[in-house]
Amino acid sequence: MKKIALFMLLVILILIGIIAFKTLSVPNLQTKIKANPAPALADDALKHFQQAIQFQTVSYDAPSQWDSVPFTEFRKFLESTYPLVHKTLTREIVSGYSYLYKWEGKNKNLNPYILMAHQDVVPIEETTKNMWTCNPFAGTVKDGYIWGRGTTDDKINLISIMESAEKLLSQNYQPERTVYFVFGHDEEISGKKGAVQIAALLQSRNIKADLIMDEGGFVTREKVPGLNKPVALIATAEKGYMTLDLSVTKKGGHSSMPDNETAIDILLKAIVQLRAHPFEARFVESTQDFMKFIGPEIGFPNNIAMANPSLFKKLIIQNYEKSGSGNAMIRTTDVPTIINSGMKENVIPTLATATVNFRLLPGDSSAYIIKRVKEIINDDRVIIKVRDNNITEGSPTTSVKSIAFRTVDSIAKSSYDSVLSAPFLLIGATDSRHFSAVSENIIKFSPMEDPIGFHGIDERVSIKSYQHSIWFFEQFLRSCK
Repeated sequence: MKKIALFMLLVILILIGIIAFKTLSVPNLQTKIKANPAPALADDALKHFQQAIQFQTVSYDAPSQWDSVPFTEFRKFLESTYPLVHKTLTREIVSGYSYLYKWEGKNKNLNPYILMAHQDVVPIEETTKNMWTCNPFAGTVKDGYIWGRGTTDDKINLISIMESAEKLLSQNYQPERTVYFVFGHDEEISGKKGAVQIAALLQSRNIKADLIMDEGGFVTREKVPGLNKPVALIATAEKGYMTLDLSVTKKGGHSSMPDNETAIDILLKAIVQLRAHPFEARFVESTQDFMKFIGPEIGFPNNIAMANPSLFKKLIIQNYEKSGSGNAMIRTTDVPTIINSGMKENVIPTLATATVNFRLLPGDSSAYIIKRVKEIINDDRVIIKVRDNNITEGSPTTSVKSIAFRTVDSIAKSSYDSVLSAPFLLIGATDSRHFSAVSENIIKFSPMEDPIGFHGIDERVSIKSYQHSIWFFEQFLRSCK
């Protein structure tokens, strides 16, 4: 027994030594760059952002609700507000409302860069209008923030790009390489008429970009526990997108004579079964890169876990699972978003339907997820169909060694003082997911700090964020060499 105890002690000491060695020997991947102070925010620049919010460029799921007038008025606003951009750059209008700008570079041998943003915003829920602190389409400045629908998603990027380009053009600046601006008009409803068509257009011209940057991550002081420094979350991959419609048909009738199971019972059991069996958790490449970048900067004991993810996988997963956003980083998620059945209180419905939205972890194919859904529900009475044939697989991962990541990383640090950087997996969907044939180097990053209210009530972004966003894009455009 004594020998066994000594042996076990030796094994434990060796294991502790290995863990300590790996923790202490992890390289620090943070580049050291001193920030350049952001110029003061011009009054006109703030006014332009406020005006942009006032155009109700809303994308609705129902085509019958589409209103083209705000989009054409927004186009006129861009033309009148940024005359040098429209005089110097060429602009193509795609599908009536999306725009492809081309800023010709000096060196035709360099592949272009592409900056993306979208014009459209999600609607305001009618029942929540009175809950807003400020009019959602007024662009009000209050308490150090610009308030309104689209401030964070995604007019801050679009207007910041235009402001910085207009300023540089006033100084007779021309980038060394060609730069494209892509401003879609239907990102919030899948981008099929905007981004998809522009990507196809660029592909038909055999254009390959060295860098594409779209909305995505941001600078945060709140989202990475254990750090007292801001972190620029630079997404190098994004999850896929798929929606399944579940339907059950079963003879209904009078509510006074119910069967043991109704269509609603069967459907709800299927949903409960699906939600009770989450998909497998794992660390994809972008999440592993996040640990490598943040691990050496974070405090004890989290730094030990991040330096030894294979040993502490269960512990790390449990930590991620504590929040909805964290859980979404490590697995494919599913959530019911629409349920319909019945039309009268004393009639048992014949049909019950549910819409379930999935965000696919890279590596979890849509075919695999559909197969697993059928296995989990395990009831042939539940008919499963893909909604609108609308599937986007999880994106490829942009290397942290690529020119794209290194460029965005350096400019983020040039724009914000004492900021760290970290690759990560974007759990939402962007227009850039349609551009994988145009570039292998796609980054999703919005240079603002801790925005509030994405798709929700009181959406707003700080004036300081807008100031730094313009500064980021100015430095980015100057770096296009």
